[in-house]
Amino acid sequence: MKNHTRIKVVAAPSAAMAKLARAGVPVYGCAKQGAYFAFSVPDYFVKKVFAIFASPCYNICVEHASRLARLKNFVFGRVFLLVGCILFAACACISNAFVLRIKVTGSGAYLANTVKGMAYSLGLRENRPYSDCGAQLIPRVLGLPSVTFCSVCKRGSVVYIDVQAEEESAAPAEGVPLTADVCGRLAKLVAVCGTPLVAEGDAVSPGDVLIGAYYAVNERTIPSLAVGYAAIEAEAGLSFAADCESEQNLENAYAAVLAYTGGEQILSRSHTVKKYAEGVVYQVNFTYLHTISINFD
Repeated sequence: MKNHTRIKVVAAPSAAMAKLARAGVPVYGCAKQGAYFAFSVPDYFVKKVFAIFASPCYNICVEHASRLARLKNFVFGRVFLLVGCILFAACACISNAFVLRIKVTGSGAYLANTVKGMAYSLGLRENRPYSDCGAQLIPRVLGLPSVTFCSVCKRGSVVYIDVQAEEESAAPAEGVPLTADVCGRLAKLVAVCGTPLVAEGDAVSPGDVLIGAYYAVNERTIPSLAVGYAAIEAEAGLSFAADCESEQNLENAYAAVLAYTGGEQILSRSHTVKKYAEGVVYQVNFTYLHTISINFD
C-alpha cells in the first residue's frame, strides 16, 4: 500500500509480533529474511515502532519508505529547486504580459513615429502591461495616406505592427498641421491622426491650428502626420448688380452665392435691394459650412 513503510529488525518473529501487538501497532506483509524479521506498518506508526525497538540489542532499519513518504522526501529535498522553477515560470508569465518593445514593420515602416504615437494614445506602450487595442489602432493607421494594410500581433514581449503602403509613397510625408482659412465657428472636427487643438463651438480665424502634426505623450511631443477634416460655419456677403428688381435677378444673385462657396452647404441667407439710376444692387448675406481637410480623401 502506498502509505505503508517496510521495516526490518533483527529479532525473533514471535517476540517482535508480541511487542508490536502490545503496543497496538498493526502490521502487514510479515516475512522472515535470514536474521531479520520484515513487516510493513502505516507511516504514522513508524516512530512508534522505532521506539519499541530502541534497545541496542535490536538492529532495526527501514527497508524502503512508502510511496507517499518518498514523494514527501523528494519534494522537501528539492524545495529550493521547485521554488526556483515556480518563480521562473511566474516571471516568464509576467514578462510575457508586458510590452518591452513596439516594432513597426512593412513597406510603411517610415510611418513608425506616427503609428507609435497612435498606439501610445490608445494605451499601448513599452514597459507597460499589454493592452489589446488592435481594433481601434488598425482603422486609424488605415486612415493614413497611401496605407493599404495594417495588422497588430504580439509575440512574446514584442508587439509587431505591420503597415503596408503604396510604393509611390515610400518617402515620408511632411508633418504639416491643419489650419483654418476663414473666420467662423468650428462646427465639427475629426482628427484621424494628430492632436486636435480646438473644440467644436470655438471661434476660429485664418491661421489658427486646428489639428497639430504631433502626439503629446507623458509631456513628450512625438511628431506625426495630421490627418482629418474640419467644418467651419462662416459668414460672408456679396453684391450683385442687375438692371431691375425681379425674381430672376434674385435667383441670379443666389446663384452667385453658390459660385462663391464652390457648392458648399448654405445654412442661411438674406438679402436687401438698393435702387440706383442704373438699376439695382442685391446685397446678399449668408452663412455657409466651409470644409477643409489635410491628408484626408
